[in-house]
Amino acid sequence: MSRSRRFRPSPAMVIACTALLFSLAGTGVAAYNQIVPRNSVGTLQVRDFALLKKDFKRGQIPAGPRGRPGAPGPAGPAGPAGAAGASGAAGPAGAAKAFARVLAGGDVDDPRARAIADAAVSKPAGTTGVYCIDIEGGALNAVGAIDASSTGEVTTSVLLTGCPSGKEVEVHTFTSGGVAADRAFYVIVN
Repeated sequence: MSRSRRFRPSPAMVIACTALLFSLAGTGVAAYNQIVPRNSVGTLQVRDFALLKKDFKRGQIPAGPRGRPGAPGPAGPAGPAGAAGASGAAGPAGAAKAFARVLAGGDVDDPRARAIADAAVSKPAGTTGVYCIDIEGGALNAVGAIDASSTGEVTTSVLLTGCPSGKEVEVHTFTSGGVAADRAFYVIVN
């Protein structure tokens, strides 16, 4: 006999081995289904920390204790500006008898004046930074301030030292260094 014929199984042997294989496989599948139900995984099949929150259905795992609140985050950006509010009622008339913005040359800024006109302001000849103001009905006190467009200082008085009689308010303006100079100023008189 030839060598290849010696190890060749008979057809009956092939059918018997195939039947044995199917019978053993069926028993193994039945035993596995009995031990592990369908769609289930046991602890032996899962490594530690391998499952994530997304692997579980909602409510499948009980919630743990609530942790402490974290630190507050940074403030958010400012919101858009709100709508403008309604205009308020007009206030009462001021108590000032007269007021004006007087320019460095002695002219009165008419839109910013009440009861003081150009004719009421004079500058004595040969002086710098001295302004004499005539107030109808007299003046009890006066307050002055250098205009924002100028720099320097101002003194205001109802006691006349450099103005002729008949004037009620005397104003002296100076540079920031204290030197007499013509400067624009505001004056309020009561």
